[in-house]
Amino acid sequence: MPSLSVEHVRDYLRRHAVPELSGTVEIRPDAGDSDEQRFLLIAGGARFTCACYAPTAVERARRAAAGLRLAGGMGLAPSLVLADEASAALGGPVVIAAVPDGVALGDRPLSDDEVQSWLFLLLTLHHLAPAAITVTADMSADAAAWWQRAQGAWEGCRAAYTAPQYRPLVEALTQLRAIAGVRVETNRGLWSGVTRRVCHGNPVPANLVRTAGRLMLVEWDGFGLGDPALEAGRAAALATLTGELTPEQYVRFVSEYLAGMRDLRDTALEERMRVFASVLPLGFCFALLALLARPGGPSGPERARYVEQVARALQWIHETLGIEIGDVALLVAPLRA
Repeated sequence: MPSLSVEHVRDYLRRHAVPELSGTVEIRPDAGDSDEQRFLLIAGGARFTCACYAPTAVERARRAAAGLRLAGGMGLAPSLVLADEASAALGGPVVIAAVPDGVALGDRPLSDDEVQSWLFLLLTLHHLAPAAITVTADMSADAAAWWQRAQGAWEGCRAAYTAPQYRPLVEALTQLRAIAGVRVETNRGLWSGVTRRVCHGNPVPANLVRTAGRLMLVEWDGFGLGDPALEAGRAAALATLTGELTPEQYVRFVSEYLAGMRDLRDTALEERMRVFASVLPLGFCFALLALLARPGGPSGPERARYVEQVARALQWIHETLGIEIGDVALLVAPLRA
């Protein structure tokens, strides 16, 4: 998308009456990505994020606005300040939202109280009436769709790890991929006729902020209707693989989540979570291995942390599916070089 400057945003704000941004506004460029530029807005001591989307990212902007509008009104998300889907001045949709005071919970072990608050937040969200939601969550519709998306990273791994020292690891991954593929295909019917619920899209600890004594979810551009089993199962499993949840916390989280969802009478919810949790670590392995092989990729302590996560994921698969793959420490040893 065309590069936007602070002056572009300042001119846009002059043309739009936004009460929260009246008076002097400090504007700073912020982190974005290929189809979104962000700016931090500071006005009267309050902070706001201005997301400027490329014209091709209309659906992403629409999801973000819808999620902030619904969840922000309930205190589950920052408040939505402005949603301009057809902005000509900035070249595409614009979404402005408040920035909550606080820090994200990601990249560190969570306390039991934080896990309970996170669980409550997810259960509240998944119990919201889906009838009024018109957007679809930016997440896989079922395990088969997720598995198909994971194959790109697998092909990257096959191309990157051709040296002899990686042969045992690649052979183990090939064996696991074949078994996981059969497992996904065998259980495809579990997703037939699933009632889609209101989902955040990526409610991992990195997108949880503690503010004013409670937790709030940020980054709502994946919001919409989706399968709660995939959302809760993915978030809890990833947090365990990255060390934010202990194995004991993971077991309690899943058990209490299922108990909290029982009133919705989704009879296949537990089985869908179980099947997905048994194969997700393999897709996680593929993604991390592709990242580690990238030129200029992680090094030093960061690389060591990712290698440890790969080992943790392989051990999870071994224990869940009961597949003998050899000594995990030896399999990942060449990655530590």
